[in-house]
Order: sequence, then structure tokens, then C-alpha cells
Amino acid sequence: MFALARTLMARGHQVHVAASPNFAAWAAQLGLAFSPIGRDTQAWLAANPAAMSGDPLRLMRAMQAYFCDELPGQFDGLLAAAQGSAAIACGGLALSAPSVAEHLGIPVLGIAYSPCVIPGRDHPPAMVPWQNLPRWINSLLWSLTHRFSQRTFGAPINLGRARLGLAPIHIFDHLCRDMPWLVAADRKILAPSSEWASRVPYASFLYYEDERTLDPELDDWLAAGEPPVFVGFGSMSGDATMRIGGLLRHALSSGGRRVLLGAGWAGLGAGDLPPGWRVVGDVPHARLFTRVAAVIHHGGSGTTATALRAGVPQVLLPLILDQYHHAACLHRAGLAPRAGSLEKVTADGLRQALEAALAMDPRPRQAAAERLRGSDGAALLAGLLEALAAGERIPPPFP
Repeated sequence: MFALARTLMARGHQVHVAASPNFAAWAAQLGLAFSPIGRDTQAWLAANPAAMSGDPLRLMRAMQAYFCDELPGQFDGLLAAAQGSAAIACGGLALSAPSVAEHLGIPVLGIAYSPCVIPGRDHPPAMVPWQNLPRWINSLLWSLTHRFSQRTFGAPINLGRARLGLAPIHIFDHLCRDMPWLVAADRKILAPSSEWASRVPYASFLYYEDERTLDPELDDWLAAGEPPVFVGFGSMSGDATMRIGGLLRHALSSGGRRVLLGAGWAGLGAGDLPPGWRVVGDVPHARLFTRVAAVIHHGGSGTTATALRAGVPQVLLPLILDQYHHAACLHRAGLAPRAGSLEKVTADGLRQALEAALAMDPRPRQAAAERLRGSDGAALLAGLLEALAAGERIPPPFP
């Protein structure tokens, strides 16, 4: 969203970002108007480890607890932040956005960082870790997801709508028949579902162009030896990341390979490390990934996109939501080996997956990187928002 905000500002628009308060300092650095909404996401995840689980039932219960607590304040905060706006662009957690836009009489556009969050028989719901299921099972799982969503989110959303003087809604109709979406991902790698392929535009990945350079000490360390393997799991935390932190030494220490650990929200790399290993905090991935031999990560949309554009071998160890879809799509495209999940991978399995990634034909990876280096998803999305604000209609996924 910050990448989009910067592009919109460069095109002469005023931009107001509403998000978790732990993004306030970053927004201030960019000179963005910012409204903190809800609680600190990092703190909430640390206090609710069940949210970081590949078990769909545990994940659904965690989502239920989160949204039931967050939605009332989200309605109030977003309504205040959006006053005077010409349009709203929202991500998947902003369930109040369509209602607030309806109340204000302005258009809204949902931004999906992965196509698997939009219903379709070609893929299961995002919270389901099992990929490559028969289409009829995917359809059944989506039907069950619609029922769960209505029972879980319907009441708090309709309560917020009633306070705005709006009629009650059904979740599926509200999000898929009444609201347009855009997929901010590469269409060739993360393909659309056949049910809505012609109705949902794509704008490629949204790359945040980080102007920071690498720390001189890190730059010297990278230049002093063979390219290391980077391991990082971003915002993932909880039991799975603690577990993987324990087996990394067994998986990667053989052969004298250098390893660079991204601490992330889980604090990876605490304690003594083997020779040739190093820990980094917040670093610009776009600059770093061109300097490493491979990237082992959770399969989040941002890390996946940055590694794809860098053309670096990847091993994806998914934990929640769209990460499983990303891992399956990259494997089908010949861009990453099949690997286990973050919760289940073994040291031997991780070692074998890394060797497989390093041995893969580089040509598909290089072709994808070249295509993505020429893309500008933020500019395409900004143009679409401008068209919406000017009165152009974009069809929702389902008529």
C-alpha cells in the first residue's frame, strides 16, 4: 500500500493511509497522512500464536476472534480517515471499507495480493493448505467458507452498517457481486480462476522501491565470500518459526555454506551461530536478494515477488493463507522445488529442497525476472483508481 501511495502522490494526488499503528513511523518517514486503526498487528500475533497455524480450524477461530474485536473500531476509524476522499483502495483485512465507501458515496476497489482470495473452483480458499484438489472439492470448501464468513463476520459488519444507516448484507454478495477487485500479482505465475478471469484486472506485483543501501558492514561481509543462503520468515512467528529456527543448523551447516538469517518478527537467529552465519534485521530485500545464492522463506506475497524479480532460486515453506497457493504455483511453473510446510519440513527435507532449487533450470526463473523488472503494477493500479474516481465502472468478479 505504501508503494501505491507513493505512486499516487507522484501523480499529484493527496493520499491518506489507514492501517495498524505499527506502520505509523514508516508512514511518517514517507510524509504520508496516516490514521492508526486497530491494534498493533505484531503484538497481536505474538499474543495469539494460533493465528500462525496451517490448521484451518485453528486459523478460523483466530480470525473470528480478531475481526469480532477489530471491526467496530475499524468502521469508526476508517470513516473518519476517508472523509473527503474520492475513492478507497483496500486490502483483505479492511472488511469495513466497502460499507464506508457506500456510506460516503465513493467507489471502492479491493486489492488481492494473490488470486486465491477470490472464490473459484480452480483453487481452494486461502485458509486451506491443501492444493491441487479436485474442482468439486474446492467448490465445496468455498461454500463452507461462505457459510463460516457469514456466521462469523456478518453480525459485526451488519451492526456497523446499521450505525451508518445502511441495509444488511450477505458477505459473498457484498465482497464479490457488489465490489470490484484487482489482483496485484503476475498473471502468468499466479493465474486467475477460469470463473472470473475476464472480469478481474491484473496489475502485476506492487514493488516498494526502497532507496536504502545495504549497511556497509553487511556489504563487506557479502563481498568477502561465496553468496550466502538467505533465510527469513518476515511477519511469521509462533511455534512453527521457533521450530524451524532449531533445525536450520542441522539442515544448512554441512559443506561450510554461508547463511544470512533475517530476524523478522520471530527473532530468528538468537544465540550462538555457526561460523559463517550472520543475522540481519530490516534490510532492503531488493538489494539483498541479488547478492545471495538462494532465498528460503514463508511464501508471503512481498517476499515471493521480490525474489522472483531478483531471479534468485527460492525454497518456499508456507505456514498460513495464500502462502500455500504461492508455493504450489511456483512449483508448477518450474520456479521452485516442492518443499514441506514451515510446520512439518524436516532438516533433511529442507536440505534436499535447497539443493533442488540450486540445481533447477535457471531459464524460467530468468524469464520471469526480466518480465517483472519491466512491470509497474503500482502505476497500473493508480490509473485504475483514477478511472474509478472519474466515474468509470469496473465489474465485480461475479455478476
